[in-house]
Parts: sequence; C-alpha cells; structure tokens
Amino acid sequence: MTNVKCAMAVVRTLQLLVFHTLVEIALPTSSYNTGTKREITIEGDLVIGGLFPVHEKGRGTEDCGKINEQRGIQRVEAMLLALDEINKDEKILPGLKIGAHILDTCSKDTYALEQSLEFVRASLTKVDETEYICPDGSYAIHDDFPLAISGVIGGSYSDVSIQVANLLRLFQIPQISYASTSAKLSDKTRYDYFARTVPPDSYQAKAMAEILRFFNWTYVSTVASEGDYGETGIEAFEQEARARQICIATSAKVGHSMSHEVVIKSLLQKPNAQVVILFTRSEDARELLAAAMRMNVSFIWVASDGWGAQESVVRGSELVADGAFTIELASYPIKEFEHYFTKLNPYNNTRNPWFREFWERRFQCSLQDLSCGQQSLREGRFEQESKIMFVVNAMYAMAHALHRMRQAFCPNSTKLCDAMKPGNGRRLYKDFILKTKFDGKSPHQPAGLLIMTVSCWATGWAYRG
Repeated sequence: MTNVKCAMAVVRTLQLLVFHTLVEIALPTSSYNTGTKREITIEGDLVIGGLFPVHEKGRGTEDCGKINEQRGIQRVEAMLLALDEINKDEKILPGLKIGAHILDTCSKDTYALEQSLEFVRASLTKVDETEYICPDGSYAIHDDFPLAISGVIGGSYSDVSIQVANLLRLFQIPQISYASTSAKLSDKTRYDYFARTVPPDSYQAKAMAEILRFFNWTYVSTVASEGDYGETGIEAFEQEARARQICIATSAKVGHSMSHEVVIKSLLQKPNAQVVILFTRSEDARELLAAAMRMNVSFIWVASDGWGAQESVVRGSELVADGAFTIELASYPIKEFEHYFTKLNPYNNTRNPWFREFWERRFQCSLQDLSCGQQSLREGRFEQESKIMFVVNAMYAMAHALHRMRQAFCPNSTKLCDAMKPGNGRRLYKDFILKTKFDGKSPHQPAGLLIMTVSCWATGWAYRG
C-alpha cells in the first residue's frame, strides 16, 4: 500500500510539472513582475483569496499602469479591515483564524487570469502529507506548498471576473465579486461557482432608459468600453431603449489603446444626438470628458456606475460634465473604514506592499525624503470609494458561509476538520454561500440604485442625488 502511495505522489508531481510547463508556454512574461512579486499573504487556518485592480491597465506592452487609489488601494484595505473584524469576532469561526492571499489584477483580464493561477497552483499542491508516505516511513519530497484558498473575493471589472470564473470553476473554488455587474455572470450553467454582492447591469440599463423617457430624449448615441462590462451593458440598454421607442444614432466602443478624441469626433457626426449613453470604465469616462474638454464640445451624458459618483472622473473636466446623469449603486459610507483608512501611513501599514507607491503618488513626494512620511490622509476631505460596502459584504458572506459549513459538518470540533479544508467548494457554494443570511453583526444593506447629477457653479461643483 505504501508503494502505491509513493507512486501516487510521483504521478501528482508529473501532473504539476506538465501544468507548470503549459502555463509557461501559454502566458507572456509580465513586465510588472520582473522584480519582486508584490502580493499580500496572511496565513490562517482558512485562507480567502482577493483580486483587486490595484493598478490601472498599462499602455502598449505594459501590463500595469498607475496606482489606482480608490478602486484599488481602498478596496484592498476594505478586505483587510473586514478580515481583522471577522477574526476578532468570537461568534464567527471561533478558534480558527482566516488568512488572505491578495493579488493585483492591473484592471486587465488576461493579467488577472495569470495572477489567479496562484490560487490554482495552491489547490493542486495543497495535499495531506499523510496520504503520501514512502516505504521507509518518510514523507514524499516536495517544495513548500503555497496557501490553498477556500474562496476568492473579486474581481472588480466584469471581464476580469469572467476570465477568473472560468478558471476557478475547474477547481471548484467559489468566487464572490463586489463590483462585477455583467448580465453574463448570471448564467449559472457557465458560472456555477460565481456569486456577487451587487445587482446585474440590467437594472442600470432600465434606469438609464427611464431617464431618457422622462425627459423625452428619443435620439441618442452610445459609447461602451471594450469588454464584457461595457458591451453587455450597452446591449441591455439597447433592449430597454427599443421597448421605449428610443433610437440609437451611433454606437462607439473605446479601448485603452484607442484615441478618445476619435470617439468624440464620431459622436459629432450625429449633431442631433446630443445625449450620449456611457457604459464605460471609470478611466474611459475620465478620458472621454478630458477629450471633450480639449475639443471644447459638450453633450448630455447619461452614465453607468463605471462613472458613478467618482470625483476623479470629473476633476479637470467640470464644464463638460455639468448636467450629466450618472447611476450609482446605493451604498452607505462605513465610518469604521474612514477611521481606519485615514490613520494609515507607510510605517504602520507594512502588510500592504502597494501602499508606499500609493502614498508617494497621493502626496507627490518620495519616501526617501523624511517629510514625505509626515503627511496624513486626514488632510483634506476623504472620499470613500462607493463599493467599499460591497467588498465588506463579500468578505462577511464568505466568512458566514464557512462558519455555517463548520456548524453543519463538524459542530463539536475546536479545530479545522477535514470537511472544512479547501477542495469542498461545491458544497460551500451551493449549500452555504448562496443561502447565507446575516444575523447579529451584519454587513451594511444596499438600497438599490441612485441617480446622480453633476451640478457646477462659479465656486465649484458636486454630485447631487
């Protein structure tokens, strides 16, 4: 029997070698990872993975661009804060510690897929050593095993979540997104390990069409970001528009390598369509406004939550954004997060390897200069990213699901029982994640959609709901 076990270990090793070889052939070398790999690794009895757009997309052949403060750094810190709170809560998984393995997607689906292979490698190599004992009683030789994860929080953009979901489902790893709204992800025959704490795009599309009907705007143009978020969002809007006899003058797509001025020029070819529907990422919305500002043209914008209520999208282009309508997923600022985040600095936040880069960009300084580290996030007005609540909800949903799974499978165990170890993802997803309800200290509850307007005046501007 022991010879069989050793043979199994050899076969397992060969499988891993083949897998790693295929990965090296299939995936390009990332320019972002040429140095020391940056990730957050916190050990625990159970480990939850995290995928966040810490950086924007890079230009040209670069995978990663500039640091993404709100959608990247703030969301990472929201997961970490929720992790701290859950581990302190004696009513959730008492006696066990939840760890984390957080990676940067760089807002790019292919790069996110490459990063997510870290989760898969862990699932392949996290094995019970007692199952592979050689005739002399020694364990099979292996390298240090990476952390195996019980589930993943993320991704952010829908095209990222779709790529990652297609991989994770093969290894029965549940996934809860805090921001991906594409209707495609509602197909449980294809994305049978995916869940989310936000509503699908169809709700936004209907709200946008209702805005047009209210103002009797029946001739509009559309712009979508390339990828599943923008393209499926616009498809949903077009269905709602047809049902209300709203005509589409022209439809444009915008990608990271495209000229946003070209898109604005294409909109100008239909001068009677002054209303433009945007289903775009935040960076595309920002660049479109900047291009319109440079070209001194204006439209009536009706935008999805990709623009939402972000100040960074409008900043510098207030004049051409004036009068815009934007959709935002209703959420509530979390006071505990603001208190936590504004106290962070490069010296007390060493667990986040991207924080120093964020700090230097935020304050336009170098940490080699001692005065740089003396800055404070309490200076000025703090803008909490709109989906922080959904990140926290996703973490609590995963933790409560694991807690109930433990109650069902090993209620009398004070340690991690075998049934709780990674690899039982189907039961975790179907029987616990999808049926999770919060009792006691529950996450903040969403309240539908908000319709915001951009209002400008002589002394400033603001979003108004």
